[in-house]
Amino acid sequence: MRRLFLSLLLMSTLAVPALAGPGVRIDYSDDALRVTLEGVYSGCEYQVYRAGERVSAFDPLYSDFTLCTGDCFVTDFRAAPGATYFYRFDVKPAGQPLTSYGPFAVTVPNTPFGVRVWPNPSNRPMTVEFSVPGSNRLEGAVPVEARLLDLQGRVVRTLHSGPVGRGRTTVTWDGRGDRGQALGAGLYFLRVTSPFGTGTTRIVRTP
Repeated sequence: MRRLFLSLLLMSTLAVPALAGPGVRIDYSDDALRVTLEGVYSGCEYQVYRAGERVSAFDPLYSDFTLCTGDCFVTDFRAAPGATYFYRFDVKPAGQPLTSYGPFAVTVPNTPFGVRVWPNPSNRPMTVEFSVPGSNRLEGAVPVEARLLDLQGRVVRTLHSGPVGRGRTTVTWDGRGDRGQALGAGLYFLRVTSPFGTGTTRIVRTP
């Protein structure tokens, strides 16, 4: 988020000593990084800060303290895949002094280029997921083609041809070819191409 009230908070940000514990849990999905402070802090107020380096000034990710009704966490929508950030939690229990935890070094997972299909094998509709490196919120779309080939290398179905956003994209294959005909049981190959390379996976269509 934007650097809110940084000029007012900078002195206290640099002056508060930080503790090493207790630790954080990390979840990265849908191009959003969630950092959760371990422990129970219900009823406490807390504020989360982020820095690009351990020794640099920390920016508040929220403009003010937030009441913790369960987990103390922050969802960082501007965390770039592959980058490392340092997060600090300032926790203030009711009627008690503020305690600062961190900084915690967090490296954001970098989505690799790839493709997977499930359920596989199956005779039901299948979900095809292809992942493209980068973040939907920070980088532009890229051209991707997903084609289904038979054992002779012929294209029997084009599942996608056009731009997609970074991260993960899913499409559904209903078991039919490009002309709408039901494809028979057997082995097929799904080939996904993009500027980052080509990924191929086997699909088994059962009777």
